Amino acid sequence: MWSRRLATVAALIALPAPALALMPASAAGSVPTGNVTFSLKDAPAVPYALNLKCGGRPVARTKLMTPDRREATVPLRMKGAADRDCTVEVITNRARGHVNEMKVTVRQGGDVWARDTLYTPHKKAETRPFTLPKQDATIELAAASLPENQAGTPLRLMAWNLWVGATLNRQDTTPTGENLTQAIEYLNEVEPDVLFVVEGYGSGTKVLDGLNAGRPANDRYTGVQITQQPDYSANGDNLWLYTKLKVEKVYPRTAEPDLSSFNFGGAKLRLPDGKHVHAFSMWMWHLSYAYGDTHAAAVENIHGFPRTKTNEQIVAGDYERRMAMGRTLFEKALPAYIGNDDAPVLLGGDLNAWSHLDWTQQFANARGHGGLVLEWPLTKLFTDNGFTDAFRYANPDAARYPGRSWSPVSGYGAVPARIDYIFTRGRDVEVLGSRTDVRRLPRHQGISLDPAFPFYSDHGAVVSDILIRGSGTGQQRPVVAETPENAPGVWPAPPAGTRVPPAELSATASTFKPGVGDPKNAVDGNLQTDYHSDYPVIAPQPHTITVDLGRVRQLSAVRFQPKLRVNMNGTILKGVVQVSEDGTDFTDVKRVEWPRMTAPNDVDMNGVRARYVRLRADYGMGGASALAEIIPYEVPQS
Repeated sequence: MWSRRLATVAALIALPAPALALMPASAAGSVPTGNVTFSLKDAPAVPYALNLKCGGRPVARTKLMTPDRREATVPLRMKGAADRDCTVEVITNRARGHVNEMKVTVRQGGDVWARDTLYTPHKKAETRPFTLPKQDATIELAAASLPENQAGTPLRLMAWNLWVGATLNRQDTTPTGENLTQAIEYLNEVEPDVLFVVEGYGSGTKVLDGLNAGRPANDRYTGVQITQQPDYSANGDNLWLYTKLKVEKVYPRTAEPDLSSFNFGGAKLRLPDGKHVHAFSMWMWHLSYAYGDTHAAAVENIHGFPRTKTNEQIVAGDYERRMAMGRTLFEKALPAYIGNDDAPVLLGGDLNAWSHLDWTQQFANARGHGGLVLEWPLTKLFTDNGFTDAFRYANPDAARYPGRSWSPVSGYGAVPARIDYIFTRGRDVEVLGSRTDVRRLPRHQGISLDPAFPFYSDHGAVVSDILIRGSGTGQQRPVVAETPENAPGVWPAPPAGTRVPPAELSATASTFKPGVGDPKNAVDGNLQTDYHSDYPVIAPQPHTITVDLGRVRQLSAVRFQPKLRVNMNGTILKGVVQVSEDGTDFTDVKRVEWPRMTAPNDVDMNGVRARYVRLRADYGMGGASALAEIIPYEVPQS
């Protein structure tokens, strides 16, 4: 398909030496400087104007045209646009009855930091925002003009593990199955053309009925139950495939020793133009998925604790069963289904494995990575077999877009875990955009299930828009896009002020676990000890923990450090920070709402005078309350 006289525009970006380990890899802390080199190759003989804009203003621009002006190097002019989102605007001629195809890639050497593929009937297009690397920059453009009826067929793909049929692991005891009902409403809002489902577990037919309710006959879904009862009678419908496309053939159940229909299967689907694609749902072995080991290693690296496991020991979990399953998939199952057919192949599901693309040296200093470089073997097996990770292709900056899909329920811990995937393969496939969903729809927030279950499953969903080149009018609805996390470094710098020494602090609590969860653990200066409310019988919230500062002090800030363990039970999500001078009358300073993560939460105290600081925990995970440390900072004395 590159014979369509695609143009390639390249521009170089060289990142400086690795930033401090506490800063995101893509935002090393200095203003981008140096040059941008634009180049144009094998393009139609029409001009292309390229404008790099940061903070909404041009910082580098040029005009290129083959064959005379193929490359230009221009200086970055970042004044007034420092640390702002950047975009690339491309302007070219408009041909009547044609669609402009524009691919923009931002690089630093071999590292890709941003990528966008745009289709527009207009002469101008602009990429999604991205973070510009910090020195000499590279921007690549590939462009073509296509007849408007030959832009291709758009498909929206979605992969989702429903967590025991969207019953919240059978914890939804509402009479009407409220969570499943709302999950189906969410699916109808996404409206995928192909839906890969894991853990249908008794809800597969209900999902199909819910998807089709009220739909016209020409817009209905077909449901293919991949996992059949003889495989696993207790969980007879783990994998499902739903699609609006015509199902031409359902592939027979695979029954290899390492791979059954519980793990892999699919169908041949017909596109509107008469061509076809192969689509497969998949699930890989869930134990030894290394979340706890990776979490521990990142925390240990960040804080200088001794390492529990080496990098090699961490990634070894993929070899327990998943690699054998992956090899069987690529060496036996997939060839048996599709043979030498070069039609597009679409895979979606839960691998219980982490991406080698996220844990390269490029992102060693990203939030939660703790300097780790981990060569995860299972996902690399997919890449080695010609598959594109749709989410990471559309969002190549793993620092800005971690794509956390594990876990909206049990917490995101210290490390970004992306274990749910959509993969594509085929020369005619273009990935346009991808996102992860981890929050209930706005109209479903605030219901009784919401505090404990902020999403409909313990897995996030992956949604990707692709285009299959060929006849068709191309993308007609807005392309999905991930929201940037825009988080600070793995461990933000301490708040302003002078830290009150732990030896001058003491603490009491309304409830605590004697021995292991004493409130004194929250002020002992040791991140490896925790305050924890009493259990197994948990007192109703709110809970309070009060720190005595020893004397009245003028406070600049207080840092509340969640416990650092992989089990995040007790992590405080909502509460109120209060102060008092006499320990009796307390005044509210700030109402807080914190993420399900282990990074510290800093509260600005604005110079308030107090001897006592109290945190009222209104809601903590599991109904409990826990903290590793409460660290007060006082305004320095002049």
